[in-house]
Amino acid sequence: MQINSELMTGVTASPETNQEILTMLGMQEHQGDIQYHVYHTIADNKEVYCCLSGGVVENNEIMFTPVGLGAFEALTRIKPEQEQYFAEELKIENGSIKAQIEEILAKVPDQSKVCFIGDMTGDLKESIAELFPLALN
Repeated sequence: MQINSELMTGVTASPETNQEILTMLGMQEHQGDIQYHVYHTIADNKEVYCCLSGGVVENNEIMFTPVGLGAFEALTRIKPEQEQYFAEELKIENGSIKAQIEEILAKVPDQSKVCFIGDMTGDLKESIAELFPLALN
């Protein structure tokens, strides 16, 4: 599968969520939006919007990190009329992260939104960077 992803700019969470995150980070004086890991992705001939959200899935419930929740919220604000959302947890112990992502992207419909959940700044960081570069569009 050929996957090309570009980091989307100008896509952010609500002002309230952004302010909560800035306060949590001790950056209350920051002006402007927060850039989240939200990507416009072409997987073969399919167009998909993806976000990388820190968190875990426990008992079929998503437990986002605060920034992970912000990334998910930013994803939901892209084309709000498009309501096909998918949330998928990525885990190193489930094998190749690239293979997991390819499998997920193959099964979701065109124009859908996919929230990838996991330890984005830890275990998954290196594997994720191969498919979701920090290139600006």
